[in-house]
Amino acid sequence: MSQKPFNNLRSNQGVTLVELLISLVIISFALIPIVNFYNFYLRETNRTHQETRLKFLAQEEMERFIALDYRNSSLECFGNTGGRTNFYERDDFLVKTNIVFIDAETGEIPEIYPASTEDETLLKRITVSVSKQNQNSSQVDFIYFKSP
Repeated sequence: MSQKPFNNLRSNQGVTLVELLISLVIISFALIPIVNFYNFYLRETNRTHQETRLKFLAQEEMERFIALDYRNSSLECFGNTGGRTNFYERDDFLVKTNIVFIDAETGEIPEIYPASTEDETLLKRITVSVSKQNQNSSQVDFIYFKSP
């Protein structure tokens, strides 16, 4: 009599509930790292997208200032050493622009600040800052020096 080696195994009885539960536990443990990686990937993609939008808006605003003539009224900053600061909202972002006179030799704000266009012989430091509103997220600052 020859016995088949796997004669004791069930061949046609199907899968028991215990076997099914064990296989579900094994599959769920295998899926946990995949789901965690997916969540990490989504967060990083969103963060990178926001940083790209910040940089794009700051660059767009800075290019607008660069295209202006030195004596353009949008670049006037007479009267106080704080210069001229403007805030505005664009989409979900807060854009801050600051224009101030700078002494080219010292790199500092001059002691005698220009009061009119006849006194304008200094550099103008243009700073554009863009940040996301209502969040403690990153901020992008671009600085440009415009000469007469």
